[in-house]
Amino acid sequence: MRQFALSSKKLRNIPRRKRALARWAAGFNGRYIPAQQPDECFFNWKIPVHLHLLQGKQTTPDLQAFCMQQLIQAAQHLIAAAQPSEQYYRVACLIVWPYLHQSEVTIFYDPEYYQGFLNTPTPLPRSLLLEQLALDIPEDWQVVGVDVTQPDDPQSVIWWVIGQPVISANHLPNPLANHAVCPNP
Repeated sequence: MRQFALSSKKLRNIPRRKRALARWAAGFNGRYIPAQQPDECFFNWKIPVHLHLLQGKQTTPDLQAFCMQQLIQAAQHLIAAAQPSEQYYRVACLIVWPYLHQSEVTIFYDPEYYQGFLNTPTPLPRSLLLEQLALDIPEDWQVVGVDVTQPDDPQSVIWWVIGQPVISANHLPNPLANHAVCPNP
C-alpha cells in the first residue's frame, strides 16, 4: 500500500516492508492484462511503499535500488505472461529520479503514446542511472533518460523509461487492431 509521510518519525520494520514489496512484484507472475477498452492507451501501478522507504534521510541507495529492482521484476513477470495477439502490448518501468515514490510499472497499449515518453533530443546515457542505482536490467531492454526539470523545480528531475523497445504499429499483424487516440504524455 502506498503511504505518504505526515511526520518525520523513523520508519519501522523495513525488512517486513521489503518482503511485502517482493510479494507484490511476484504477484504479477502469470498475469496478462490486456486493454479493457478499445481506446485505452496504458495501465499502470505506482510502487506500493511508504514514502520514506524511497525518499528522505532514512533511505539508503541499497534500499532504493531494491525497490526499483522490484518494479523491474514486476515488469518482467508481465512481459513473460504476455500472450500473442494483434494488440500492441509493451511493458516498461518509469523511474522518477529523485522522486522515486512516483515511479511505476506501465503497460502501453499504443505505440505512439509509448514513444511520447521517449522523445527527447538528447537522451541521457544509461550509465548515469546505473551510477545512482545498482540495477540488474535485461540486456534487450531499452533505457532512456529524459530530463523533465521545470523552471520551478528545486532540483533536476529525470524520467528513466526502462523496458521493452518500442515497435511501431506497422510491425503488428494488424496495425489497426489497437489504434487509440491518446493524449500526449
